[in-house]
Amino acid sequence: MRRFIMRVAVAATALAGALFLFACSSAVYVVESDDPFESAWNDYTLGEFDRATEKFEALRAGAVVGGDEWCKAVYGLATTWNLRRPGEDTKKATAYYEELIQGAPTHDLAVWSRLALARMKHLVPVGETPDYGEVRKAYRDVMALHPGHLAAQEAFLYLQSTLISSLDPAQTKQALEALEKAVADPEYQFVGPAWSLIAVGSQTLGDMERRLHAEEMSLKTTEVDPTNPFTEYSWQYWNLATIAEFDVGDFEKARYYYQKLIEEYPQDIRVYGARQALMRMDDLEMKIRAEM
Repeated sequence: MRRFIMRVAVAATALAGALFLFACSSAVYVVESDDPFESAWNDYTLGEFDRATEKFEALRAGAVVGGDEWCKAVYGLATTWNLRRPGEDTKKATAYYEELIQGAPTHDLAVWSRLALARMKHLVPVGETPDYGEVRKAYRDVMALHPGHLAAQEAFLYLQSTLISSLDPAQTKQALEALEKAVADPEYQFVGPAWSLIAVGSQTLGDMERRLHAEEMSLKTTEVDPTNPFTEYSWQYWNLATIAEFDVGDFEKARYYYQKLIEEYPQDIRVYGARQALMRMDDLEMKIRAEM
């Protein structure tokens, strides 16, 4: 089941690229599969949303209500109506998520449906403001109903993000305490994103040394997708180097990351700035020594 969930996640993240291909080509070739669910998700990935919904509808109609195949079909319909662009229909998506929860309340996809409904409360259209009271309640409900579940761990992360995004020092401190407990827990799966949130919250509180440490830990715990040939860290190196140089005054660490940027990404546009930074720090240290 977790493999199925990961496939859904991959399909969702591939959607933007698929839409780009669609825009650049007069014809989109859908990869057919003997697996009807895989075929439907292939259509979704390539932006063929009408074909995807037709296939998921047929699978739903031919399955036993509450059974595994029925759950996968209903979840596919809900996700397609939720995330398709253009043509999303949040009312239909909500109805399908709720149908799944009611029809198979103990199924793993019912848990993910509860999280999806919480996300829909959080990710409102541009120009609207979420009801953060309702959003936080929805995330806490997922956590309370399914403690330890991967969806609950994800809900925890989103919950803390709402506190940090408030820019309120008290709420930010509360979130950082919870996040630091999470990253120390070997059972917690979203360590990299949690460290990223800690970095953001630390900046809000003006604790730049804590931010630098969190940014480093975020980099170290980033999960690498072996199927993605475009993974690169030039921006992270630059970010760490500038924080170390300007916000913390740790020239040794700044040099380390500037040098990694130069060596690993010699064609990057920031290499010139990195070389200038190394010279700048050398000159400053020479002046300081001369004045001593």
